[in-house]
Parts: sequence; structure tokens; C-alpha cells
Amino acid sequence: MVVLRIVHILAGAFWVGSAITIFLFLQPAAREVGPAAGPLMTHLAQKKRLPDIALGAAGLTILAGLLMYWRVSDGLNGDWITSAYGLAITVGALCAIAAVSLGASVVRPSMLRAGAIAASAAAAGGPTPEQTAEIQALQAKVRSTGNVIVPLLVIAVAAMASAQYL
Repeated sequence: MVVLRIVHILAGAFWVGSAITIFLFLQPAAREVGPAAGPLMTHLAQKKRLPDIALGAAGLTILAGLLMYWRVSDGLNGDWITSAYGLAITVGALCAIAAVSLGASVVRPSMLRAGAIAASAAAAGGPTPEQTAEIQALQAKVRSTGNVIVPLLVIAVAAMASAQYL
């Protein structure tokens, strides 16, 4: 349990910190800077693999959390799950699972696609109007999904941090 808890907390801290940094700081700054931010965002997504690393941390967080949940709930004992502690942990877990699902199904593919378009456009000497429109649509999709992911992660962290005191 100690190892699971350490993995859960460290990976979760990285995941939540990454999400907050990306959605509340990097993306708004890139939007304000405009096209000049494209190479940096492409580099973060494709060369540094930030979406993959953040999702890897999310996966470790979820896996360790589910293993601990199974053990602490005594194999999904209904009395434990419906206790105040169990409900808080369950709500936190469901919010985290929803957040990682949105990250994997919407954010990562959108960031990678926008990066690929930007790289192709840079190699061709600049984006076409169609490429610009597609990149902007993908960025809007990521931004709106981030507006859901960040609150889900905040709820997950708050629920899990406070569960033992309920």
C-alpha cells in the first residue's frame, strides 16, 4: 500500500500540475502570442511528448488508485463505498477517470493533430487558410475540454485529500 500510495500521489501531482499549467497558462499564453507560439507548442507536443507523458502519469495515478480502492474497500464492499469516506474517494476516482478519458480521447489527439498541421505548414513556408482554420478549431476543442478537465481534477484532489476527515 505504501508503494501504491507514493506512486498515486507523485504521478497524480505531476498529472494535475501538468493539466493546470497547460490549460491555465501555456494555452492562453500561446493564444495571446499568436502564430509565433506554434513552434513551441508543436515542440512540447511532438518532441517532448508532453501529452503522452501527462497521460502516462494519469494512467499510473488511476491504476495505483484503483488497486488501493480495491484493497481499502475490501473488494468493493457496499458498506465501505456508501460511507462518507468511501463516497468521497469514489467521487474523486470517478472525476479522475472522467478527466483522463477526456484527455485521452479529445485533448491528446487534438494536440497531436494541430502539431502535425503546424509542422507541415512550417515546412511548406506557412499555413494555408484551411490549415489555420483547422488548427484554430482544434485549439478551441482542446480549450473547451480543458475547461471541463481542470475542475474535474480539482474535485478529485479535493475529495481525496479531505476524505479521511469526513
